Amino acid sequence: MKRFALVGKDIKNSFSPAIHSYCFNVLGIDAKYEIIDIDSSTKIVDVITLLKMGELDGINITSPYKQSFLQYIDELNLRAESIGSINCIHNYKNKLVGNNTDWFGFAKSVDNFKGYKNVIIIGTGGASLPLIYYFKSKQNLSIHIVGRDTKKLQGLCSDNVHLHNLPNTCLDLPRCFIINAIPSHANIDWNNIYQKFNPTPLYAFDLNYHLEVTNFLNYYSSQTKIKNGLEMLIYQALMSIDIWFNKELSSAINVEDLKVHINKKYLNG
Repeated sequence: MKRFALVGKDIKNSFSPAIHSYCFNVLGIDAKYEIIDIDSSTKIVDVITLLKMGELDGINITSPYKQSFLQYIDELNLRAESIGSINCIHNYKNKLVGNNTDWFGFAKSVDNFKGYKNVIIIGTGGASLPLIYYFKSKQNLSIHIVGRDTKKLQGLCSDNVHLHNLPNTCLDLPRCFIINAIPSHANIDWNNIYQKFNPTPLYAFDLNYHLEVTNFLNYYSSQTKIKNGLEMLIYQALMSIDIWFNKELSSAINVEDLKVHINKKYLNG
């Protein structure tokens, strides 16, 4: 039996095990997917040991370790190197290879979002990096990254990428797409933050997925198209499976059926 896992902190309520178990069952793969909850980056080396010994066949990584694993892997694929964070590792020919599938999950999830010219990304952690990568690949966009610690992203600044520090920023931008990339467990005073941005963006997206309408999404009016991170989570998981098995398997998964399954299990859908 193959063994895979999600590694992160405070992740007991993650939907990932249910998503992967569903996929393995549909694909007829003898595999299990579990949670490895570590409370410190010092324990990353233990996970790396399991991968190198073959006791784990692959892992996904979530907050707050998407950048912390970088120093332990043998190779980065080119896209992950450009992004600067990883959420997927597999053991390929005795080398641990780091990948990023979050960009793909996000791209698939927002593929039908059209007509925006300004992007606001709230959050400067590892979850924000694949979003920045995605939007930088687009033409004629102004990208605004907002957070309490923007210094670490100074290298990303360009003519169309701008950094703004909270709580000193107010952005009222037309034709706007606003994204929350801050984990749900973070201690955030959203009531104060909401007031700093356009109250009627074209689109609002929350990477968090435990609620169909999160606190962040609930703020925006009916004029705004809103979406949570469930579909992004699903698509990044499908790409991870293809990477782990080095073949395209995920095309056999009906994403709408999987969403129904997850909604019934967790979101009373």
